Amino acid sequence: MQSVNQHMKNTSFNVGVIQPPDSHYKPVLYSHVQASRDFNRLDEDIYQSMKSYEGTDTRKTPKSVFVALGAAALAVCYPIIKTALKK
Repeated sequence: MQSVNQHMKNTSFNVGVIQPPDSHYKPVLYSHVQASRDFNRLDEDIYQSMKSYEGTDTRKTPKSVFVALGAAALAVCYPIIKTALKK
């Protein structure tokens, strides 16, 4: 009864030489003062750019839109006014 592959079950040991790294990892320490200063500078830049930005929501509605809406309203109301004046 050989249900398991014997080569997979009983592997040979691989022994080798472990090479040491060339240098050790040097962690970079961050200063919270420098991080706060950088964040405030970035936040101020974003605030200034958003303040000077004029988006489509802040622009006035063009007069041609009002003219088109007025013409459409007159076209809709024309039959009502015509029948009111005939009486």
